[in-house]
Amino acid sequence: MQSTGSTTASPETPRTRRPEPDWTAVSIREILELAIADEEDARDYYRRAADLAGSAHTRGVLLSLSAMEQSHAETLRLELEELLLQHDLEAGMAD
Repeated sequence: MQSTGSTTASPETPRTRRPEPDWTAVSIREILELAIADEEDARDYYRRAADLAGSAHTRGVLLSLSAMEQSHAETLRLELEELLLQHDLEAGMAD
């Protein structure tokens, strides 16, 4: 997961940071949802930066980083889907 810690999404686009969750009360579902959002934010950050890149090499590197972040988001989304499916199966068994 890419977390910039920066307050800008690109040199010209201000980025609004999400407030930190109360980690003592957050569920695994919420953690995964936040992580997916962070990965998607990082993906978009690299895409915007690529649009501003001054060279083809830099643009390629930034687009590669963007693709990595997309892959991370997809992996986390699959984990979330598996978690929700498992929860539904367990809930069905309790009925």
